[in-house]
Amino acid sequence: MGEAVSVVHDVPKTFLDHLGELRGRIVISALAILAGTVASFFLRQRLFDLSNGLFTLPLRIGSTDIIITLLSFFSRIGIGDSMTELFQLYLRSRASEASAITLFAATPMEKFMVVFKASFIVGIIISAPIVLYQAWAFVLPALKHGERKYLMPLFFITLFFFFIGATFAFFIVTPISIPILAGFLPSIQNQWRIESYFSFVAWFVLAFGVAFELPVVMGFIARIGILDAKFFRKKRKIAIVVVFIISAILTPTQDPFTMSLMAIPLLFLYEVGIRFSLMFGRQTATELSG
Repeated sequence: MGEAVSVVHDVPKTFLDHLGELRGRIVISALAILAGTVASFFLRQRLFDLSNGLFTLPLRIGSTDIIITLLSFFSRIGIGDSMTELFQLYLRSRASEASAITLFAATPMEKFMVVFKASFIVGIIISAPIVLYQAWAFVLPALKHGERKYLMPLFFITLFFFFIGATFAFFIVTPISIPILAGFLPSIQNQWRIESYFSFVAWFVLAFGVAFELPVVMGFIARIGILDAKFFRKKRKIAIVVVFIISAILTPTQDPFTMSLMAIPLLFLYEVGIRFSLMFGRQTATELSG
């Protein structure tokens, strides 16, 4: 049975056959995204409502208290006592300065356009399994058996790291950044356009999701032979500087704590990336001790 399937996959197709298959898979993917977008639009109250909507959760979630609790735990077990106490004081001072935030629409169409854009994004997320399956099914026949064996795990690892980065940004970094920004010049009221708020949140989620792909990128670079694990270990000090520079660029709040919330995980992920470069670069096991 398995041999029969293999034979079918190996039958050569003409350019028009490939074009027809691609068109069909694009249509299926577009219909899936459309269905997800329509469903999200009809559920807009649960997604965008200021009092209990998902997208306004960073305005309500008490992540500052969660981080303070985590820092207190680290301090009690002896990890960076002075540093964690300094961060706790910093967070408490910023939290006390935060003002109430009001979202408003500056134009008649702004609320509709924001809801539509956000519904489209949610629609893409909902339909992602179908879209990714269509893309994978189209590319799969062109791959060799060895390529299929390692590309499938790599595909899921890529999704995993993006999900972790996006979740970390949405539930931790964004709720901390918002009161810090609101605390600047407390005498000025915080009235933010709804489009600016959602763009701010989307940028954070996307930036962290992409940044958390660092181990995958390092593994890929090692796989194609451009650099190897030995080079990554040798350039650790330079990597630390580069990571903090990139974090300063990708985090728009311009305060050191929020920048550290991206930089510290990236430094950990850099070490994970070294291990990935060993595995995907087919290095010897003895190099793992470096």
